[in-house]
Amino acid sequence: MALIATEFIKGAASTIVVNKSADTAMNKGRGANRNPFLGRVIIAKTYTGFVMGTDYSNSLENAASRMGNDDAEANLKKVWHKPCEQYGEWFSTDKKTESKVYLKLQRNNKQLGFSTTTEYYLDGHLATAAEVAEIEKWMKKDSHTQSSTQIEMGIDKEHEQYFILPQLETIVSIEQGERLIEPMRLFHEEMAMAMAY
Repeated sequence: MALIATEFIKGAASTIVVNKSADTAMNKGRGANRNPFLGRVIIAKTYTGFVMGTDYSNSLENAASRMGNDDAEANLKKVWHKPCEQYGEWFSTDKKTESKVYLKLQRNNKQLGFSTTTEYYLDGHLATAAEVAEIEKWMKKDSHTQSSTQIEMGIDKEHEQYFILPQLETIVSIEQGERLIEPMRLFHEEMAMAMAY
């Protein structure tokens, strides 16, 4: 984790690839109508043009100030995650157990050059178009509405700030210019070396 904060530039556009199980994003079904894809699908998301290490509270207060709300802090709700003092400002952790570590990512509607792409892997292979169509029938509907906190702070839809907190163990790679780190590969190599001694 320290390597991420020292190798990359805060606020510079980055590409982050995240792989995680699709189970929590899918409807489970029941009985004869049970979802046949449970435990078999990995969602691979590539976030391009996002910035790392930004602070949720400061970003919202700054955006609200630009919108003319100088008393924005009064409307800032407490969030479920908190700064991760052990690993530095680039990361946050869950408030309840402090057992999970997340990398802070952000983009906004005014930011150019950002994109999010999604691929599905079924039983270890890249899903075909027909398989994707069947998988997506089971996916929960994503009905994105603007954050109530941001509305209360006077931030309109055009200036909405988007935050993503991928769990560190789901990050496949982080790329920024010519810099490239594969956190999980490095972690597994370190674990293998530690067990060898």
